[in-house]
Amino acid sequence: MMSFSIVIPTYNGADFVALAIESALSQTRPADEVIVSDDGSTDQTMNIVNEYGDKIKVFCNPNGPSGFVQGWNNAISHATMDFISILHQDDLLAPTYLEEAEKALIQYPKVKHLFVPCNYIDENGEVTSMPDFCDNMVKYYTGKQYVKAYYTLGSPHIHRCPGVITHRDVFKVCPYRPEAGHIADDDFFYRVGQYTDVIGLMKPLASYRMHSKSETGHIGDLELSKRLLRDYDFQLKHFNDNALFDDVDRQYFKHMKCRFLRRVLGYGMKEFNLKDIAYAIRYA
Repeated sequence: MMSFSIVIPTYNGADFVALAIESALSQTRPADEVIVSDDGSTDQTMNIVNEYGDKIKVFCNPNGPSGFVQGWNNAISHATMDFISILHQDDLLAPTYLEEAEKALIQYPKVKHLFVPCNYIDENGEVTSMPDFCDNMVKYYTGKQYVKAYYTLGSPHIHRCPGVITHRDVFKVCPYRPEAGHIADDDFFYRVGQYTDVIGLMKPLASYRMHSKSETGHIGDLELSKRLLRDYDFQLKHFNDNALFDDVDRQYFKHMKCRFLRRVLGYGMKEFNLKDIAYAIRYA
């Protein structure tokens, strides 16, 4: 019999964390445990979390904040069930998410990684865009097929973090890498297929919230571009570590690196900021 943990990493997430917790607790197939792992919040996050009492398990990192990627790993480390689903503090799961995911995993008992596509919502919970490739079917991917599907379908990807379920054994050999930076989630999804085939439940059973306080939304376009330039450079430097990658994937990463290199250089030239120009040259 399968068991499921939903883990919610938090850090100053008071605006939306109650909604995330409610979506985890409202599953038609209840999670076997719902965990909140806080990374040292200084706002009202913990006051809100503690209102749920024994409905959830709560862990606090006394040495936080440790960064959003390590926050994910900390949350995963507290999970005790077979399958683990990370739910960010500002995202949502549909009520039938676990129920439908469990049925799909039963069909493919050897698969240890499942995803569903997601809707994009704004700070008010209004849907701003929906995936246009969903047919409500369960699709089986080899690891190599999954890599291609991840960056060629959807906008910008076939799925995001909410709505992903991974067996705990996979995390033992394939943790999230903080050094992968802003795209550490992408980095994990590119690597996970080396350890298991993948199934996609092609139905938007999760919602990814876009808002000004998110890890992406709170920084400006220049800072985001600098992070992504560095992070795609990391992917290229470690390209040969991934047995699934081929020359098409290499060209994709080169394209993305060049895209953000041009953007950072453009900002530097426009403002005549020598530091930004030097940053771009460093990764040229």
